[in-house]
Amino acid sequence: MSEFLKKFKSVFIVEDEQSSANTNVPEQAVASSNDTPEPSRQAPAAVSGSVSDKFLDALAAALERNNQEGFDYFEFRQALKNLAKMPMDEQTRYQSAYAMAQTMGATASRLAESVQHYLGVLNTEKQHFSEAHAQQVAKLVGNREEEAKNLEAVMQQKANQIKQLTDEIEQHRLRSEQIRQEISDSTLKIEATRADFETTFQSVYGQVQDDLQKIQQYLK
Repeated sequence: MSEFLKKFKSVFIVEDEQSSANTNVPEQAVASSNDTPEPSRQAPAAVSGSVSDKFLDALAAALERNNQEGFDYFEFRQALKNLAKMPMDEQTRYQSAYAMAQTMGATASRLAESVQHYLGVLNTEKQHFSEAHAQQVAKLVGNREEEAKNLEAVMQQKANQIKQLTDEIEQHRLRSEQIRQEISDSTLKIEATRADFETTFQSVYGQVQDDLQKIQQYLK
């Protein structure tokens, strides 16, 4: 891990929230040989995200690639953290950090511009993730959904045939159930990844945005 990544994690302290989703699937009744088999409809389980080291590293790497030269918001954030344990109120802490920043040539407007720069970097990373997420959904769910629909059409045809085809219909039904379960499992994994990213992003984005508001409020 680079020195920048270590510093990034040290100045954006977040609590890791562990959560789990219940993925148990209720048993389905077996259709009789004279009934048309009904496909199983399983809605994706809702998932909640948690701050992820993997996504923290990814966001930090993006900020590192776009790190501005000289004293900018990142160094200002580090100064704020260094003053966090001092007996002073929030406004005094920001103003003290700013006083130190001024000795490095920083101004309130430049700090605000630096914050906007990093918010833009974070938003770009969010867009990249959204595009990758959409591709994953199409790859792991979209194509398999079509496969499941095709098999269900075969099931509908065979359900109208003579009883001698019962065994074949049952085999197709079981395969369709398996695919539906795989779709549900894949969707859960994809949405858990998305939720982790969103939670991580909101944690970091909120802190950066809050600092911008306070810079604009206190550093006039």
